[in-house]
Amino acid sequence: MRLPRTPPAASAVTAPSAPKAPKAHQAQPQGEAVTSAGPDHWPPNSFLSMLPEAERAALLRAGTLVRFVDDEILVIQGDIGDFLYVLTEGKVKVLVAAESGAETMLAIRARGDLVGEFALLDAKPRTATARAINAVTARRVSRADYTEFAAAHPAVTGLIFKYVLGKVRASTGRLAAERTWGAKGLLAQELYDLATEYGEPGQGGVVRVPITQAELGQLAGVAVSTTERVLKEFRDRGIIATRYGATEVRDMAALEAIRFPEEDRSNP
Repeated sequence: MRLPRTPPAASAVTAPSAPKAPKAHQAQPQGEAVTSAGPDHWPPNSFLSMLPEAERAALLRAGTLVRFVDDEILVIQGDIGDFLYVLTEGKVKVLVAAESGAETMLAIRARGDLVGEFALLDAKPRTATARAINAVTARRVSRADYTEFAAAHPAVTGLIFKYVLGKVRASTGRLAAERTWGAKGLLAQELYDLATEYGEPGQGGVVRVPITQAELGQLAGVAVSTTERVLKEFRDRGIIATRYGATEVRDMAALEAIRFPEEDRSNP
């Protein structure tokens, strides 16, 4: 489905008045720079954690610093992909829209990750829409900026393809699991991964994951009614608690015991 083209730049300081409007508000460029840091500063498996210090610092100087508010669109499915984002703070939902307009959540991206790199690399229309989860800060890197950066740091080309391949392998593994494992194992696995990679630690070992029940079911490939039934069981067992727009994981060990084994998630 082709959605409307990205409109001209607009400020991201004030939240949009119309909820979930299908338009992208380009964040207002900011003057300050993002400080580079060692790989421990960035989540494991993120693109920035893969880069050597010099390349990471150079990428964090490239393009323009931009900010988005909750639910604001970064990129739109079907749009021309002439830039990518390097996420430096916050989280982003990746969604695909059907012809009916209904959106399905495919993934979450967080600080250190890239958003929109597929279209920038293959010069084809964007395959998904990305929306901010709460406040997001990123570097907007144009095709020209990226070309200049890659020419100055040739080793990055191999690393970005390794990063993209990791996304493809993760997607392949998810599809294979959907055909092999039951709903309980799939939902436990997805929650465990989200809590590990994107969770926000709280008191008493609680980990908050910014995802709704419906979105969790979409990620795991489980029907809504089945998702509700399984999550009710998890709540009754004290494994999770559900909040508006989020899920709290209260027993990671229980989730780990339910999820399918790591060796069964291997990709071809």
